[in-house]
This record gives sequence, structure tokens and C-alpha cells, in this order.
Amino acid sequence: MKFGCFGTCRQLSLIKKAGFDSAELDFCELTAMDEMTYAGFCQEASSSGLGLEVFSGLIPLAERFFSADFSLEYWLEHTKKGAARASRLGCTMIPFGAGKCRSIPEGYPVADAAAHIAHIVCSLCQVLMDFGILLVIEPLGPANSNYLNTLPEVADFLKLVDHPGCASMCDLRHMCRTEEPLSNIGQYKEIVRHAHIDDPRGDRRYFPGPDDGYDYLPYFQALHKAGYDGLVTVEATSIRQDFLTEAAFCAAYLRRLSEKSK
Repeated sequence: MKFGCFGTCRQLSLIKKAGFDSAELDFCELTAMDEMTYAGFCQEASSSGLGLEVFSGLIPLAERFFSADFSLEYWLEHTKKGAARASRLGCTMIPFGAGKCRSIPEGYPVADAAAHIAHIVCSLCQVLMDFGILLVIEPLGPANSNYLNTLPEVADFLKLVDHPGCASMCDLRHMCRTEEPLSNIGQYKEIVRHAHIDDPRGDRRYFPGPDDGYDYLPYFQALHKAGYDGLVTVEATSIRQDFLTEAAFCAAYLRRLSEKSK
């Protein structure tokens, strides 16, 4: 099992110094770079010693799949540009959260909505597959989306998508919010290809720590029982005092939890 950390492109050195194996960076940030900035970042990434296997944030959260002005063609071109860049950096996977983007409008027929979202996802997968990148659908809590909230729901959705470049993942926060049993990680282990973690309590995402009062061990035990040996990324978008200090404590703590859960 390896450990990653969410961050911006400017935080590579801090993520490495904290002791993580990988950085999960923002797809849109990478795509928006001009060519000179991208070339410089490639050099920095190469010398960082970090893996960049996963990029998040494929489509901005402000987009709405059911809006009249949503342009799938535009976002497929966006995906193609970003995937070309990300793949050169070693990217092999992109989580697909986009909770509000994929939420179904009130009164919209669910079967029609599912088919519409499946078409979008399948189209994205087709672009990403050309670059060797897997799209993993992230089950989200009800505060983030009203569609695809649990692994069983995503498993059914994957049948609708019917594309080899599509799988799923797990996130401790969202499993807690939906009260989804951790045993589902094992039950759906064939589709769980990535994992996120943070302190799941409250609205802010903090680094997990040994003294924060939450028991993370069952999550790691469920992952190990399922035979999961991939990347576990910390999605901490808030800090209490200092990013590097909290990140370093977290990285060491997660490694201890991983060993303890075996």
C-alpha cells in the first residue's frame, strides 16, 4: 500500500518532505497551464521523486450535466488536452466525483438521467483510454450528490456504462455519511481501484492524526481484508495550523495503521 496527498502543483516539495509517495493534483490546474509553465512543471515533477499516478477534478464543480449550456464536446476536448499532459507525468487514474455536476434535477426521470450520465461517462472513458487512464467513479455522500452514493449503486451504474476504462473507488468520509458498511469494500473489491481518506467528521477535511479521536483502523482493516494494495490518498483541503507538520504526522500515522491492520 502506498500513500498520497492532495495538493496543488506548488506543493510538490512539501508533500515529498512530509513523507508521502504520491501527490494527487488538480486536473484543471494542469490543463490551464501555458506550454512554458507546463514544461517547467514537468521538470519539477520529474525531480520531485513523487508518483503522479492520480489527478482529480476532471470537470469543474460549477458545471451541470443537465444544464442546457453544458457542452460535452468542449469537455471532451478539455479532457483530451489534460489527459495528454497528465499521462506524460505518469497518470493512470482519474477519480470522477463531480457531485453537483452529476446530481439529478428534481422531477427528472431517473432512468433517463442515468442514461444521460452514463453517456457522458462513457464518452470521457473513451478519451481517457487512449492515454491509458482509468476513470474511477467516486460514491459520494448525500451532501455532495443525489446520485451514485454507494458502491452497490456505482456497481449497477458501471453495467450501464459498459466500458472497460471505468471502475470505482472508496472514500471514508462518504462511506460514513451514507452509513455504508466498510465490508462493501471487500464485497465490491473487483471495482475498487483507489481510496481516499480524511477526518470524516465535520464539513472541513483535515489530515487524520493519532490524537484526533477518530478510529481509522477499521477502514484499513477493510482495505487489507479486500486485498487492496493500491494508493490511499489523503484528501485534506483544510489545515489546523501548518500543512507540512500535519501532513508529516499523517503520513507516518497512516503507515503505522497500515502495518497494524495486516
